[in-house]
Amino acid sequence: MDLAAQLPQMPDASDILLEHDVQRLGHNLFHRLKGKKASVFEAAYWQGLMLDWAMRDPTLKTDLFRLIDALPALSTSEQIARHAREYLLARGRNLPTALGLALRATANPLAASISAHIIRKSVRSMAERFIVGQDALHARSQLKKLWDHGFGFTVDLLGEATVNVAESNTYAQRYADLIEFLPGETALWMPSAILDNGPSGPIPRANISLKLSAMDHLLDPADTDGGVERLLQRVRPLLLRAKELGAFINFDLEQWNLHEITYRLFERIALDPDFASWPHLGIVIQAYLKTADHDLDRLTALADKRRTPLTVRLVKGAYWDYEVVQSGLNGYPCPVFTQKAQTDANYERLIRRLLDHRTAIHSAFGTHNLRTISVALAYADKLGLQPGAFELQMLYGMAEPERDLMCDLGHRVRLYAPVGDLLTGMAYLVRRLLENTANSSFLRLSHHDHVNIDQLMAPPEPHPGTSPATPSDSMRDLKTPFRNCPLADFTLDETAAAFTRAIAQADKQMPWHVPIVIDGQPRSHGVALFHVNPSSKTRIATSANSATVHDVEEAIAIAQKAWPAWRDLPLETRAVRINDLGTRLEKDRLLLTAMEVHEQAKPWREADADVAEAVDFCRYYARQSLVELRPRAQGHLPGEANSLTYEGRGLCAVIAPWNFPLAILCGMTTAALVAGNAVLLKPSRQSCAIAHAFHRHALDAGIPAGVLALLPGDGAIVGDALVRHPDVVQVAFTGSREVGAAILRQTAEIVPGQSMIKRVVCEMGGKNAIIVDDDADLDEAVTGVIKSAFGYAGQKCSACSRLIVVGTIRENFLNRLRLAVVGLVPSSPARADCLLPPVIDEASYDRLGKVIRELGDDVQLIYHGSAESEEGWFVPPAIVEVADPDHHLMQDELFGPILTVFGARDFSHALAVANNSAFALTGAVYSRSPSHLQQAREEFRVGNLYLNRPCTGALVDRQPFGGFKMSGAGTKAGGPGYLLNFAEMRVCTENTMRRGFTPEVS
Repeated sequence: MDLAAQLPQMPDASDILLEHDVQRLGHNLFHRLKGKKASVFEAAYWQGLMLDWAMRDPTLKTDLFRLIDALPALSTSEQIARHAREYLLARGRNLPTALGLALRATANPLAASISAHIIRKSVRSMAERFIVGQDALHARSQLKKLWDHGFGFTVDLLGEATVNVAESNTYAQRYADLIEFLPGETALWMPSAILDNGPSGPIPRANISLKLSAMDHLLDPADTDGGVERLLQRVRPLLLRAKELGAFINFDLEQWNLHEITYRLFERIALDPDFASWPHLGIVIQAYLKTADHDLDRLTALADKRRTPLTVRLVKGAYWDYEVVQSGLNGYPCPVFTQKAQTDANYERLIRRLLDHRTAIHSAFGTHNLRTISVALAYADKLGLQPGAFELQMLYGMAEPERDLMCDLGHRVRLYAPVGDLLTGMAYLVRRLLENTANSSFLRLSHHDHVNIDQLMAPPEPHPGTSPATPSDSMRDLKTPFRNCPLADFTLDETAAAFTRAIAQADKQMPWHVPIVIDGQPRSHGVALFHVNPSSKTRIATSANSATVHDVEEAIAIAQKAWPAWRDLPLETRAVRINDLGTRLEKDRLLLTAMEVHEQAKPWREADADVAEAVDFCRYYARQSLVELRPRAQGHLPGEANSLTYEGRGLCAVIAPWNFPLAILCGMTTAALVAGNAVLLKPSRQSCAIAHAFHRHALDAGIPAGVLALLPGDGAIVGDALVRHPDVVQVAFTGSREVGAAILRQTAEIVPGQSMIKRVVCEMGGKNAIIVDDDADLDEAVTGVIKSAFGYAGQKCSACSRLIVVGTIRENFLNRLRLAVVGLVPSSPARADCLLPPVIDEASYDRLGKVIRELGDDVQLIYHGSAESEEGWFVPPAIVEVADPDHHLMQDELFGPILTVFGARDFSHALAVANNSAFALTGAVYSRSPSHLQQAREEFRVGNLYLNRPCTGALVDRQPFGGFKMSGAGTKAGGPGYLLNFAEMRVCTENTMRRGFTPEVS
C-alpha cells in the first residue's frame, strides 16, 4: 500500500461526527477504568517489580528477556545462577541493592541452588499469567473459569518451531487431541446468550487457532504450491473432525514469508465442497502489513464466492521487529508499516471496512488499545449494530480491566488462550513481555506511565516518508554507497514463476558450447571437455574447447601488449566499467541462475545467491577502488610534495572453482581488472558455460578484449602453463589445498625471463566446525547445522563438516538432527522443493561413496540416507560420530554431505577441538551464554566466525571472506584491503624549494 494512503486526509462531516463519538466513548471508558491496573504491572508481585526495573533500563530489559528465553535449556542450578550473573550483572548497571547482592552471592553453590529455585519458580509463575495450561486437560479448569466469568476463548498451541517430520506429526496430533476433547468438554458448560450466539446463529464454544508453521517444517515461499499441498493433507482431516464435533477453526497468521501459503491454503479449504457452507472458519488480517487492504478484498471476494460468511480476526501484528530487521538484512521492501501511527490508522480504517462487509465477514477485533476499541464501538453504533454483531479479542493474562469492562458492557469477549509447557512457551512469553514493556504499548502508557487520556485517545497521524531506491536503480551511480544486491524475494508471486520459466529456457539451450576466447575472438579447436548435468548423467551440460599451451602463450602475448593502455586509463573509467558489468549481470540474473541450476546443480536459492554475490563484487570493488587505489598526498611539511599512487602489476591468472562458479570467478577477475591488470581467466572444467557468459558480459561492459582472455581447459595443462609463465606476475586462485600449495611452490621459483616477483592470492579449503553449547536454542541450532552442513550437498569451502556438541544435550540434539536429516531426500535442483542436490560429478560421487563404505570400527554411523534416483550423482546425507578429535574424519576435507560429530566435555574443550585443525576458514557457535560467546570471539580462531547463525553465506562488505592457516593466505575477498593485493604502490617525492623560495611558506 502506498504511504500516501496512510497520511491524514481532509475529514468529511461524518468523520468529524464519528471522531466526536470515539472521543466521548473513550473518555467514558477511561473514567470507568480509573483506579484499576493490569496485573502484570502490579508492584506487589515480583514480576511487576522486575518489569518496572526493566522499563527504566532498556539494556536490562533486553538481558532479562534473554535470560528468560534461555531458562528452559538450563538444567542445573549452577547454569541458571551463572546465566543470571552474566545477563544481569552488567558493568555499570545500577540494580536494586538487594537484587545485586543476591546475584553476586550465586557464585556460592548453596546460594546458587536457592537462587536457581527462586528464578525457575518465578519465571514459571510469570508464564502462568499468560499460559492457561500445559495441555488441554490441565487448561480445562481455567477455560471453564473464564467461561463462567463471561469470556470465550480460542486455544493456541504453543511451539512455533518444528525441525523434522516427527515433530510436525506430534504437533498436528496435539491439534487433533484438542479437537476431540474441547467440544465434548464445553458442551457441559452453562449456556451464555452472548457467547453462544453470533450474527448468523450459534457459535461453537470450542474455538481453536491453528499455527501452520509448526505442522510443516519445510514451508518455503519458493515452493508455495508444494507447501499448500502438504498442509492440505494435514489440515483437511482436522477440519473435517472439527466440523463433525462442532469446533471453530481459525488460521493464525505468522511471519510474512508464510503469508501467501496461509492465504492460499485458506482459500482452498474455504471453497472445498466439504467446507464451502461451513461458517465456523476464520483467518487473521494483520493491520501492520501493507497488503492488509488487499487481504480484506481477497477474503471478501472469497466469502461472496462461497456464499457463506467467514470470520476475520483483525490484529495489529506480533512480528514487527522481525519483519523490519529481516527485510533490512535481505534488502527487500519492508512488508510492514514502519510507523506505529500508520498501523493504527490502517487498523481503524479496516475496522470500518470489516463492519461495512458484515454480511460476508464476521469481525473479531484483537486489541487492548482503548482508542481502537472506541473506534469499533462508535462505528458499530453508527451502523446500528448490537454488541453481539462482532467480538473483541484480547490476550489471556493481559488487559484484565479492559476485558472485564467490555464483558460488563455486554460485548462478546474472547481471550486468546495459549496452551503448552514452559519450554515451548518461552518465545510466546518473551513476545508478551516485550509487548507489555514497549514504549508505545497502550497498556504500559495507560497502566504504568499514566499518560494523559487526551494523548491516549489522540487520532493516529502518520508523517510523510520516502522509500529508498532499489539497489538495481541506485547502484548505477558510483556516488551511491554500496548496498548488497537483494536475493530473490519468493514472497512475490512472479518470482517463482520467473525462475521456472528461466530454468526451462536454459534446459532447452543445453548443451552449451564454450570456445577459447582470445582478443575477443572465439576459437573452437582443441580437445573437447564434456561436463554432464549432475542431475541427469545422460545429458551433456557443457562442451568446452580445451586451450593448448600455444593458446596460453598467444593470449599472454596479446594481453602483454594490451595491458598498459588499460592500466593507464583513469581509475574512475575502470571503476565505471566494472560497475556497469554488475548492472549487466543483474539484468541477466534469471538466465545466469538457471545455467547454474543445470551446470553446477545448484538449488534455486543457492544459484541466485551466487549471481547476486557476483553483482556485489562488481559494485563493491568499483566503489572501493576509488577509496583504496586513488592517488593521495603523503606528509604535510613545506619544501616537499609526496604523492602516493597505485597501478596494476601486469598479467594476472585467475584460476576459479566450480562451487561458486560466478561469484568467486567474478570477484577475483574484477578485483584484478579494476586495479589495472590484464586477466587470463581459467575456469573450472565443471563451470565453463557460466564463465563464458560472464566473459561476454565483461566485454559488453567495455573491458578491452585484449586484457581478458577465456582459457577453458585441463588444470594440469592450462593452469600449469599460466602459473609458470614468466610474464604472469599474479595468480588469484580458489580451490583445494593440494592445488593451492602447488601454485605457491611454483610461483616461489624464479624462472628465466621473469621480471617481477609473483604474487599469489590463494584461498583454499576448510574443515569448519559448529559448536552447539549446552544452553543453545536447539531449534535454531538444528536448522543452522542442516543449512551449513548439507546446503548445496556440503560442497562449499565454508560448509560445516565437524559438529561439536557440548555436555548433556548430545542425545536430544542428535536425535532431533537425525530426524531432520531424514527429510533431506536428494532431488533435482530444477525443482523448487530441492533440499539436497547431487554432487558435481562422478569423481566426487565415487570418492564420497568410498568414505561411507570404509568408515571403520571406530566410527558410529548415526544416519545414512538413501538416494531415490540414480539419474544423477545423488549422494545421500550421512552423520557419523567419532571419539578421537584427530580422527581423519575430523581432519580431512570431504566436500560432500557427510557430517562428523564429536562430544565435548565443556565449552573450553569444544573450542580446543574446533581449533584442532589445519584449516581456519569458518566456524559457528550456538550458545546463549554471554561469557561463552565472548570466549569464542577471543579463542575460536577462524577467518569468519558466526554466532548463533549458520557458518555459510558470507556477504560482500558485511562479512569479508577468507581464512588463514591452510585455508589461505589471510586475504579477505569482498572487504577492505583486498584490492591492494592486485596493485603496486609508487611514491613520488618532489623538492618544492627553489633557491630558498618555498611556495607553501611564501
